[in-house]
Amino acid sequence: MALEKFRASPLPIPGLEYDQQYMLQLIRVLGLYFSQLDSLTPNQAQSYRADQFIGGEYRGSNFIGGFFKGYGNGIESPHAMLMSNLDQNSAGTTSENIVSYDFPVIQDGVYVENGTRIKFSVPGQYLINARFQFSNRDNSTAEIEIWAKNTGVNYPLSNTRFDIPARKSVSVYSHVVPAINGIFSVTDVDTEYLQLAWWSSNTNVFLENYAAGTSPTRPEIASVILTATFISALPKSFFTPIPRNLVISGVAPNARRGVPRTPLVGSLVLAGSAPIALSGFAPAPASYGVALAGAAPTVTIA
Repeated sequence: MALEKFRASPLPIPGLEYDQQYMLQLIRVLGLYFSQLDSLTPNQAQSYRADQFIGGEYRGSNFIGGFFKGYGNGIESPHAMLMSNLDQNSAGTTSENIVSYDFPVIQDGVYVENGTRIKFSVPGQYLINARFQFSNRDNSTAEIEIWAKNTGVNYPLSNTRFDIPARKSVSVYSHVVPAINGIFSVTDVDTEYLQLAWWSSNTNVFLENYAAGTSPTRPEIASVILTATFISALPKSFFTPIPRNLVISGVAPNARRGVPRTPLVGSLVLAGSAPIALSGFAPAPASYGVALAGAAPTVTIA
């Protein structure tokens, strides 16, 4: 470990001849220096650089690089637990329904805006887990779909479909509790937000909240429970996708015997990047190989 900007005591200036007093001063200065390095008490170094931090206690706003080993019981990161204790009805079979939250249990760096928008105070990647208490009052099976929206735009491939059975009787509804999860990346905390939306093929399907039960005493049932947990800072770089193939395009020049060679204008062109094989990855399909496009060369013997 190296201590940056750590100041050592100045050494006394030696004389031309041996001096016992000088040697005593030198030993005291060196003893003080090494005792500071060996001391377990806090020192006044402005920063530390190390490959590992093991044991002890760390207090500060930033920890950068290396490995951190310990219980991590003092680490804090943005997180939230959001609920809804209201029924949320379907707006129709051709409309989307935006999930709302009216009962935030925990909001620490993650919070609700305008009832439906989940905002984040710190850029990064967040693990989102959500569960929904759906009920069906109709006498027929219905479909339910749930998906995510990034700043008002549908998040690609985030949709999930569920089926909910028909009601058991006129007064006893059927229920299903879908659960979804995913990682949401936030770059601009001022403009970006997360929303969850749902749709049903039947308007008698809705998100239902239940009051507390008795005999035995049971807590009420929230119509929606969502948790958001910070899991990583934004990656500084991403792996570049492997190119699909090499492409050779254009028309090959014709060659005639006895005719002077002309510049290769309009010749075949090799374009693209060669696929990269990485250790530990399965080989790419054969369709990812080299592709040759264009007309074949013609050779004429005069």
